[in-house]
Amino acid sequence: MILSIALTQFVFISLGMLSVNVLLKAAGYASNVAERFPAFSVWMATQSLWLFALPLAWVAFAGFCMHFGRGPLPEMMARITGVALVVAIFAAYFTAAFLLF
Repeated sequence: MILSIALTQFVFISLGMLSVNVLLKAAGYASNVAERFPAFSVWMATQSLWLFALPLAWVAFAGFCMHFGRGPLPEMMARITGVALVVAIFAAYFTAAFLLF
């Protein structure tokens, strides 16, 4: 379950990065006219490689939760935060793409 959530996070970041970049290029984005476009969309297109650190950090967190099983952070907490992270990634890229219209 942990692996499928992590892969979903990576796929959503990859597809979101691709779609926002394509939409920006289709709208005529160039670095000399960047102020014409929404700042959030431009940031998501240019700086989103850093977002690949989120799934990596979450996998470490989930491994910590799985290792200590019944400790203060159960496995269910890792699943809930993983799904919440997937939803947040989707919402961020959806918002960045929606702002371009």
